[in-house]
Formats: sequence, C-alpha cells, structure tokens
Amino acid sequence: MGHIRTARCKIAWRPAVLLAMALAAVPPNGVSSLRAQAPTPYGPAACSVPDSIRGKLERIARRVGGNVGVAAIHLESGVRFSLNGDRGFPMASVSKIPMALEFLRRVDAGELRLAETRVVPPTDFRPGNSPLARRSGGRPVRVTVDSLFSLMIGASDNTATDVILAMSGGPAAATRRVRELGIEGVTVDRSEARTFADLVGLSDTLPESVLYRQNYYRLRDALPPEYREEARERYGHDPKDTATPDGMVELLALVHEGAGLTPSSHELLLGTMTQTRSGRKRLKALLPAGTEVAHKTGTMAAAINDVGIVTLPNDAGHLAVAVFVNTLRSTTWRRQRTIAEVSRVLYDHFGAAYGSRDLGRIAAECRTESLGFFR
Repeated sequence: MGHIRTARCKIAWRPAVLLAMALAAVPPNGVSSLRAQAPTPYGPAACSVPDSIRGKLERIARRVGGNVGVAAIHLESGVRFSLNGDRGFPMASVSKIPMALEFLRRVDAGELRLAETRVVPPTDFRPGNSPLARRSGGRPVRVTVDSLFSLMIGASDNTATDVILAMSGGPAAATRRVRELGIEGVTVDRSEARTFADLVGLSDTLPESVLYRQNYYRLRDALPPEYREEARERYGHDPKDTATPDGMVELLALVHEGAGLTPSSHELLLGTMTQTRSGRKRLKALLPAGTEVAHKTGTMAAAINDVGIVTLPNDAGHLAVAVFVNTLRSTTWRRQRTIAEVSRVLYDHFGAAYGSRDLGRIAAECRTESLGFFR
C-alpha cells in the first residue's frame, strides 16, 4: 500500500486513489497560504490557485473581523490551499465527525450494533440543542442506536451525542482514532455535558451526573451574568476540542474515501451528512439549488463553523472544505454569511477550473516525487 505524506500526517490510501489524492505539503515554516501548494513554482497551471482567490477570501475574512480559518482540498487533483490553516479553532459540534469515526469503527468491528435499542433516562438529557430531550416529555426514551447516530450527525443532538460518545469509549478514543488515521490537528477532549459546563464557568470538579439538562440550567442561572460572560469569552481561546482547518479537510478527505470504514458505514456517514438540514445559511446558502453537500455544522459562543464535501458542477469532482469563524465581535448573520461567501468563491473557482477536464491527467501533472508526497 502506498502512502501520502504531508508535513503533519502520513495517510495510507488504497492504490486506486493514490494518484487522485496527492495532498500537497504545508510550507516548512508552517505559515499557511491561500496559494495552492503546487509541485514547483513553475508547475502546470492546473496545480495552482490564482492570487485573485486569495484576495477575495482575505476581503471576506476582514469583513467579519479576520478571525477566520479556511482550508480546501480538490479531492480528484490534490490541489489545496488554506487561510490560517494551521491555527486551532473551536470545533463546537464539528467534533461529532471524529466521534462518528470511532463509533463506526466499533460498529464495523462488531462491538456495537445499530439495531440495538437503548433507554435514555432524563439524567442523560443534555443542554443546548436536543430534539430527543425536547420530545421526551421529561420521561425516559427508548431509541435504537442507529437513530441516535442519525440524531447526532443529522440533527446535532447533544443528548444523542453523549450517549454515542460514551458507547464509543469517550473523547480520548475519538482522538485516538483520528491519530490512527494519520491526522494531526483535530482533538476531541470533552463530552457535551462538560463543554456546556465550561462554557458558563461551572466547576470542573462537578461530576457529569449532575450536569443533566434540567439541573444544568439551574446551576447556570445561579451564576452571576458577568462570570458567565467571562467564561464564554474564555471558550473561544480554549485549546480543548479544537481543529486546524488543514487537519479537518484532511479528515474530510478520508471520510470521502471511506478510509477505515466498511462500505455500509461509509454510506451511512456520508448519507447522514448529506441529508442534514442544519446550516442552510452556511456552506450551502449561496450555492446553486440542488448542489450536494455532505457537511457538519458547529455553533458555540463565538464559534460558527461548517465543514463538508461539496460536489462540483460539470464533472469537476469534489471539494473538501472547512470554514471556521471565531469572533464575538460580529453578528450571527455576518459570521454565517462569511461561510457562505467563502464557499461560493471556492465553488466557482474549482467548478470552472476543473469542469469537463481530464482529472486523471491533471492529477498526474500535479504529482511530484521531489516533495516526497509518495513513499
């Protein structure tokens, strides 16, 4: 089996996709750039991204305050670029993607069964978004494991997420799976219960057993508003549960390929990400109606994110894209609009650059032994 190396990770791929997935290296100094990492400064035009794209995305980022991270990989050619791509951003619910990968690994190994039924008691209900808890009437809910998974990814349900996470070995197991897949820069550190506690400044000595939905709100409301606001500010700078845009798009590339997943689990994950209804004002907002986007949103305090795989028009292939916005100094509308505008710029560029072209030939032109992509 061949391997692709970047400055951050070593990713194993099936031979059939080695050529198409020539991921470019990060510059040795670690400084991200919106220019694609072409094989040489004078490589084929198909292997580079125009400076005009850099300028457009930088202008979009400035309008929201500049604390924006963007990374993208054109999956069929391997052309990639990033803006603040090596900077860690709070994932919020984007962390449910790495959680899903460890859960599905256990399903594929026969350790968990999708058809199994679980009873979720009110003491496991979580704060924030949880259709499962809202519809429960305050009573225990009997639900299948596959429904919990669909709620976690498709509805970003926090209760379902913590049940799935506990079944899958907790945050450390999710991070370990990401590392096993060769990805750096994506780290899962907390459950939803613990994240919400940190968000308002509740003591980390409180056991998760007291952080269930109803009691959490009582504990939260007893805290002084200024104390809670300080905690909310700290959340945006907390290194826990963060991802670099570069690391996330590398993980999305693996999701697209189905690395480490059986075909059925691969289909389940991508299908659920495609059917999700969240984030209509983010990656999908300015794309043509009907554009297929398999994605996962994240929203928490200053963080508004969307990451996913966009199917390009005119047989131009697929684009893995991650956009993270982290600022309390801008409106929700502006932060979401930033993601939408970034997505449209990338869609227009790659749709035009690669539409109806021989992507196999382009990938061959962009491949280089000199930078050590292949071993």
